[in-house]
Amino acid sequence: MSNLYQFVKASQEGVQTEERIIKAFEPKIKSSLRMTKQTNREDLEQELRVFVLRYVREYDIGRIPGLFELNQIQRKKAQ
Repeated sequence: MSNLYQFVKASQEGVQTEERIIKAFEPKIKSSLRMTKQTNREDLEQELRVFVLRYVREYDIGRIPGLFELNQIQRKKAQ
């Protein structure tokens, strides 16, 4: 599994992908933590990991708009 869509789908189907998901988000988590105080980083890192896993499990991949729908949304925003 190499992309986020596949991770989300597998996770929602009960496949154990937590380690792969965390590994995929690790660079972003680490860079975000650099903007915080050193004393808070360990707790925040754990909270971010839990948040990412929860979000992936609850994300509704059926609501991802297609290209046509996305184009309509962009046109409405431009008006």
